[in-house]
Amino acid sequence: MARVQFDIRDKVILITLKTLLEADGHLTVDADPSVIVTDDPMGAVLHAKRTATLVVASANEIRAAVAAMRQGAYGYIFLPLQPGEAELMVRRASAERSPSRDKPPAPLAEVEAQHILTALRYCKGNRAQTARILGIGRNTLWRKLRELHTRSGRPDETGASLGDPQ
Repeated sequence: MARVQFDIRDKVILITLKTLLEADGHLTVDADPSVIVTDDPMGAVLHAKRTATLVVASANEIRAAVAAMRQGAYGYIFLPLQPGEAELMVRRASAERSPSRDKPPAPLAEVEAQHILTALRYCKGNRAQTARILGIGRNTLWRKLRELHTRSGRPDETGASLGDPQ
């Protein structure tokens, strides 16, 4: 979940948002946030330079919130609060600026290997069932496991032998 920092002057809105977001599993922090929620559109522009920022705005403040979005703020949370809106916007904003987007994607072979091992663990080592779930033949699964074993230089993580396919 997201690490949320608040820059809100209105204590009622602050406490309400903090309670809603913490109930949804988000953490409230004073430093190193993944999302900042503010009621100051101009401050949102400054915050947006370092992290995803949401502006809390009532109907007469929407124009300023949209202007802040044009200058880098991620979005806004409309007042009066609608059920689920704040949680949804924080989740989306934190995903937009998550650390995984700051680094290049993993190589395909690594992702494939992790997926195969996860499926194998799910099937409790049953390779025939694993192959069906993955939509590949048993021989293909056996070959991929053999390649993974050769690349990693360590025994099969499932504890099963790398002999013939089941």
